[in-house]
Amino acid sequence: MGSAERRREIMKLLCRRRHETIENMAFEFGVSERTIRRDIEILSLSEPIYTQSGRYGGGVYVTENYSIDRLYMSEEEENILRRLKKMAENHEKCILSGTEMLIFNRLIDEYSKPKPRNLKGQYK
Repeated sequence: MGSAERRREIMKLLCRRRHETIENMAFEFGVSERTIRRDIEILSLSEPIYTQSGRYGGGVYVTENYSIDRLYMSEEEENILRRLKKMAENHEKCILSGTEMLIFNRLIDEYSKPKPRNLKGQYK
């Protein structure tokens, strides 16, 4: 098992159990505790997990209500949508900067269902 696959499996495990110790994960995955610590460090950059030290209750936790198969927006994306919502509620003209438009378009691309293609490979 490669590191990317192991990290996916670590996230699946944490989403099921909500909490696990470094020692148990190292045993289950057949790697050293140092390897698991490195995986957790890397995962914590992009996933909502955190560590807690202590003999009782120490280990790795996943944030409450997080699910691996659920899509989440970044804070930046959420802020743009909230700003647009507020403008619409106040009947204001919706104006976005160039960067905000790029983020807004990315949101549309990432969260839209793929469109079916015709036989020529073009979108309908």
